[in-house]
Amino acid sequence: MRQMTRREFCKCSSLAGLAILPGSRFLRPSSCFAASSASGSNYYLSHRQEMLQDFADTLEGVNEFLAPEYGLLRTRMITAQAMKSFEARLPNLPDVGGDRNWDTEFIPIAAWYVSLYEPLRQNGKTAEEVGKLIYDLNEYSLAAVPKEKVLAEKERLFSQEYIQYQRDWAEWTQKRELSANWVAHFIPGNGTEFDYGVDYVECGLVKYCRSQKAREIAPYICPTDFDRSRIYGTGLQRTKTIARGDGICNFRFKKNRPVVQNWSTELALIRASQA
Repeated sequence: MRQMTRREFCKCSSLAGLAILPGSRFLRPSSCFAASSASGSNYYLSHRQEMLQDFADTLEGVNEFLAPEYGLLRTRMITAQAMKSFEARLPNLPDVGGDRNWDTEFIPIAAWYVSLYEPLRQNGKTAEEVGKLIYDLNEYSLAAVPKEKVLAEKERLFSQEYIQYQRDWAEWTQKRELSANWVAHFIPGNGTEFDYGVDYVECGLVKYCRSQKAREIAPYICPTDFDRSRIYGTGLQRTKTIARGDGICNFRFKKNRPVVQNWSTELALIRASQA
């Protein structure tokens, strides 16, 4: 793959607008989880045009990455197939609570990845190779996030209001009202090793990939969390993931802690889990 410049990629990818930390432009987080004004398939359909446009923009980034290897015509055929696949999936994306659930934004993103994985697999790419493409796309797109947004998010993500929101959200997921949803437990900080944590015991992303017969791509999406954490200064450490078969994802956040995990460290763990 040609290593395009960040400036080139940021002109054509919308991944940074969505694949970030909680609170995308589609979602309006609330402390109330009792009701939703736009839940389930209605939620996705109400944002259909935005989601299609964002994926179209991101596929332009994919074209830039793949054209040197496959040629422009073949690459355009691959991304056109991916767009057609995503458009067909969008009305049937699983209900995880709509705008009352900040994790909702990751369901269409998971559908993007699955939709892209299908034609790339048909064109000789392995799940690992597609995972690396996903990782590179995410890395380049995060570089486009404005500095002022980074600074604001860093403060928000460690505010008492946000931490309480995470606590309330985790308690809501434990009710298991929606089978496709994540289920999580909030972990209070211990004052030294981490500021707060979240233990996921069910993962909506893994559930979705499994439902689409693309379970093998799920572990390769998880490493992107570390690039996001590095950008936003949330100091993520995580030693286990459901996608690798650990049965839990143990997120631990500490403000401004250096993030040492990346594609290389996680790839070694993924390969070990598959041995």
